[in-house]
Amino acid sequence: MSPEKIQQMIHDALPGSQVKMAGADCNFSVEVTSSAFVGKSPLQRHRMVNDVFKAQFESGELHALSIKTNLPE
Repeated sequence: MSPEKIQQMIHDALPGSQVKMAGADCNFSVEVTSSAFVGKSPLQRHRMVNDVFKAQFESGELHALSIKTNLPE
């Protein structure tokens, strides 16, 4: 799975979000800043991003994704 595809999937699920990426192959880390996280707990925010890739984890297309979420300033 390409970094561009990961970024696009996050942008599609969380419009207006900012995504910073690192990693290669099927192990990536993302830092997502989104107004959609306002009022959500850190666990809820993590799940929002993780759920975007549920099918990719199940198929093995994506093996690991480290997620950090932030609220906009």
